[in-house]
Amino acid sequence: TLAGVRENREDMKEAAPPVSFRKIVSTILGNDQLRWISIAFLIQQISNGIIIAGLGSTFIYIVYGYEGGLYSLFTTVGMMATAFLMIGYPAISRRIHRKDLMKIMIAVSMAGYVLMLAAGLLMGSSKAGYWALVIGYMLSNFGQYCFYLIMMISIINTVEYNELKTGSRDEAIITSLRPFITKVGSAVTAVVVSATYMIFGITSFTNGVSELENMAASGTITEAEKLARISEITAGMEHAKAVGLIIVMTVIPAVLMNIAHYLYRRYYRLDEEEYDRICREIAERKQK
Repeated sequence: TLAGVRENREDMKEAAPPVSFRKIVSTILGNDQLRWISIAFLIQQISNGIIIAGLGSTFIYIVYGYEGGLYSLFTTVGMMATAFLMIGYPAISRRIHRKDLMKIMIAVSMAGYVLMLAAGLLMGSSKAGYWALVIGYMLSNFGQYCFYLIMMISIINTVEYNELKTGSRDEAIITSLRPFITKVGSAVTAVVVSATYMIFGITSFTNGVSELENMAASGTITEAEKLARISEITAGMEHAKAVGLIIVMTVIPAVLMNIAHYLYRRYYRLDEEEYDRICREIAERKQK
């Protein structure tokens, strides 16, 4: 990017106008398309973050054993799908409209969540159950990441809508909303995870593991002793706690993803054709 992309800096010859908090609020509230896509994006971010915020690792440790390699493999395989989308999304988007692509990705993610739920409820701690969980996460993450890409693009597209409606692009305000929403989503996700731990009595497990990790790090106990004592804690965990975890990390993300999809399809109007029309209208205004 640094070597191959040239930036047009003509607008930097003039001093940037000051941006007040009032301006930020008025820009966001005055752009109805930005408001709706922001709400949908926030819900999607919460949905996407629940597994990797701690529930996934805790479930794997309780059911399959306290071994870091298992969770690393779980996340690595799950994230492989995103690498494909990073490379292939431009080609895919040229052939499939965003709203149609979202329908496909909803189906892919729902299949993944169902597979994860089945692995957690029906397959126990077997190797087949673990791999079903991994493949299910890969499918669900594939759909979630495609949603993320579509919603990022959709937020950016509200810049031209804002220019058509108000005469001002305000792209700095609009584009900065995306990382802000991501941070808010992370905070809400942390609350969901903490509440899940408290409701299902998982906090004693996580606290116990943390204490043993600290003791091993300080040399109070050996690595072998740490693993043995963690295995004892895990063996004493009730099956209902693992069931509660797998339900929260599959059903809630699936429901939230469908809500985000509904809001996007119901209220976001800037599809490819409408966006192109807006860009043409802005260009025609500038020529007059």
